[in-house]
Formats: sequence, structure tokens, C-alpha cells
Amino acid sequence: MSLKRRPILLALSIVLGTAPVLAWASTPFLNRDTLLPTAPVVAPGTTTHTYSENSAKAPTAAPLPENTQNLDKVVAVVNDNIITSMQLEQRVIAVRARLQTQDPNAMPPEDILRRQVLQQMILQDIELQIAHRAGIKVDKGTLDQAISNLAQANHLSSDQLRQALANQGQSWESFTNDLRDRILVDRLMQQEVENRVHIGPDEVKTFAQQLKEMGGVSFDLQQIFIPLPGNPTPDAVSAVRREAEQTRERVVAGERFSRLAAQVSSGHDALQGGRLGWVKAGELPPAVTQTLLQLKAGEISPVIPGPTGFHIFKLLDVKHAQPTVTEVKAAMIVLRAGNNLQLQEAAARAQDIQQALQSGTRFSELARKYSQEPRTAARGGEMGWVAPGQLPDSLERSLVTLQPGGVSSPIREGDAIYILHSQAQRQQPVKEKQIMAAARMQLYNRIVHERMDEWQRRIRDSAYVEILESDLRGNDA
Repeated sequence: MSLKRRPILLALSIVLGTAPVLAWASTPFLNRDTLLPTAPVVAPGTTTHTYSENSAKAPTAAPLPENTQNLDKVVAVVNDNIITSMQLEQRVIAVRARLQTQDPNAMPPEDILRRQVLQQMILQDIELQIAHRAGIKVDKGTLDQAISNLAQANHLSSDQLRQALANQGQSWESFTNDLRDRILVDRLMQQEVENRVHIGPDEVKTFAQQLKEMGGVSFDLQQIFIPLPGNPTPDAVSAVRREAEQTRERVVAGERFSRLAAQVSSGHDALQGGRLGWVKAGELPPAVTQTLLQLKAGEISPVIPGPTGFHIFKLLDVKHAQPTVTEVKAAMIVLRAGNNLQLQEAAARAQDIQQALQSGTRFSELARKYSQEPRTAARGGEMGWVAPGQLPDSLERSLVTLQPGGVSSPIREGDAIYILHSQAQRQQPVKEKQIMAAARMQLYNRIVHERMDEWQRRIRDSAYVEILESDLRGNDA
């Protein structure tokens, strides 16, 4: 089914990951190539000088670079980096334009918008610093493929995408730089969080039974998330709970949920009015699911405690449908490697294939020529409809999150490198033999969300951050 053409800002925000996948934590599970994360927002009122007991002692003065006289005014110091007022204003303009397109009612007052956006920039800067120290890089082929996937998802050519951005006043250079940064952070999250999640067979078996009982329940949600500080004392927990309760009372009294979410929430989509979209019940903690099942559409949940803070949900709608799984009509190119030298050769060949795809060569033609998987190579890489459990987990996660028409960056799995092509998606009723695979995927997503939120809070607390403009600090700064 074709999608109607939407304003490019809205469509890009979906492909870039601002449209959330799950509700419980502040960062979605994302595909390596097309779905790129938006850093969560730290609510106004958080501490602006933050470092852990294990971090280096915070300097008594901001460690500004020597060339600050050539820059616009410095508004924040993040470890050894700075954020200038010009950089902040550029990001605020972009966020404001997106909000006006998506949900004008979610637009917070200007001072709060600037504080929220700055907190978003601070966390992203910390993540990028860690990624650079870890030696994570984004090659030209990966960036070009991400651009192609974005254009494909918006029903545009790369040239049309460039023109659409220019029409909105965004330079191609700033767009590609931001895209590269998002891929870097995405790869860092994969390395630091996703690859460290291991689920035992007993956990999957238990969750599979729960999944059968929950059936095909999904919720359309908004949320407000009030975070706990690192290593909170009982008094701090009580204070944050009181703040969450007072926020809920404001909603019940008639304040717009979306506007309040943009003002006070620390969820990654606070600046989208807290809109989470449709979430499967199985991808939420059981306590949240049970609470939501007791609500009617339009009602507000009680304050729900989580591992890193307190949540308030607005239930927009609920669906009770037959349980389904996502199947993907796909094709693949497989490059085998038996040792390190062969792996290097395969990686170089994969880059050549990416360049050929960017030049317009058909995926099927390249699969017939280069793929070392005989069963599919002869068919131009065609795999047919791929159901859950048919591929290794890492390949399945990448494939299911590709937009139809998208092509993955090279993915290493065992002694081979894979390039995947998503051609179409469909929802099919869950078969008994697919229950375990579906349960493993949803349980993995839930755990990743919880650990991602904890990891982001940990790196934020261990960084040295100083906000130099008083108007941009939280109320307790």
C-alpha cells in the first residue's frame, strides 16, 4: 500500500527515529541504517553541574578552547567541548519547525523550548565524544546508503530530497553532518547496550506464555516521564514522585497533555508532545500493561514507578486484535570469509557493492554476480517472505526495521557479511512455531529500552557539564 506524501519534515522525523517504537524508556530500538535515534531530553530542573564520584574532579572554571573569541557566545561546556548560542539557535529553529508540522499544540514557551533543546544537545554531545573515543566511524558508503533509504522512505530521489531540504532552509552539509552523528550514536548504543543483552531460553519460554495471554493488544500512547537522579536517596525519590503527582494533577485539571509533556518530560519525544504511537502490550512491563488495560480511551494513568523515574500515560486508543508478527519480503547478498584476510576482502567487496547500488545498479544484478549463497544468488538474492525465527537475531532485527525499499549497511554475522534488502512488509497471524521467536524479539526490545535509559543517565551523570546562561539552567541550578 502506498503512503500519501507528507511534509518532508514529518516524514523525515519518522525515518530518523523521532517516531517512537516503544514507550517504557526514552530511546527506541533502532535499525542500524534507517532508523536513527533522537537523544532523550532532560527535564528542566535537572542539575547543570553533573559528575559522578568515579569521574575526574570537575574543574573550578569552564575549560574553554583557545579559539572562543572566533565563535559565537558559548552557552554550555560539555567536558572539553562547547555549545555556542548559534548552534543552539539552529537546533531550536529545526525543532520548532518540526513541532509546527506535527503538533502545534505541543509547542512549549520559548524559554522552555530552548532549555529542552539544549539538554538534548548536551546528551548527544556526550554520546558523540564517547563514540569518537571508541574509534567508531561512519564511512561514505554507509552515509550514502542512509541518505538513499531516507529518500526512498519519503518517495523522493536523492536530488529531490536535497531540494526539499533546501526549500525548508536546511543546508545539505548540516543535514549530512547530523545524519552522520546519528549513525555514530546508534552504533555506540549497539556496542554499549544492545550487544550486551543476552536472554536465556527459560526467560523466553516464560514470556512466550505471557504473550499468548496478552494476545494482540496494542496501545496508542502519550507519556510524560519524570526522571530520578543518579543514586537517589529515599527523600529524592519522594520528591520526584511528588513532582510527578503534581504534574498529573495539572493534566487532570485540564492542561493539554502534549504541551505539558514538551515542558516537563524527559522522554525522548517530549518535544513531540510525548507522542509514542502504537505500542504492543508485550513490549511494556507487565505492571504498565495491567494499568493501561483498566483505562478507557482518553483517560490518564496514575503515576507509575519505573527503574529510572516515574511515568504518566495518556491512553489515546487500544486495539484487541488477533496476534500478528511482521514478515518481510526480502533479498540478500552474502559474502563468505574464512579468515581475517578474507574478511577484509569481503568488507572491501561489500563497500564496492554499496557504491554500485548508489550508482543505480539493481540489487538483483549484484546478488547474481557477487553473492556466495547459491540458493538465493541464482534468484537475484530473493528470499521470499521471511518470518520470525528464520534468520539469526541480528539479521532479523535489522531486516524488520528497514523501511520497504531500504538496503542495510553490511552486517557481519559469523563468518559472513550480509547486505539485506527489504522489499515489502506484511502482518501475519502468529503460528505456534513462531511464538518463541516473537517472544524473544519483544522481550529483547523491552530489556534494551530499560538498559538504554540507565546507560544514558549514567553517562550524563559522569560528564562535566556547565551551562553558562542562567536562563538555560533548570530551576534548581
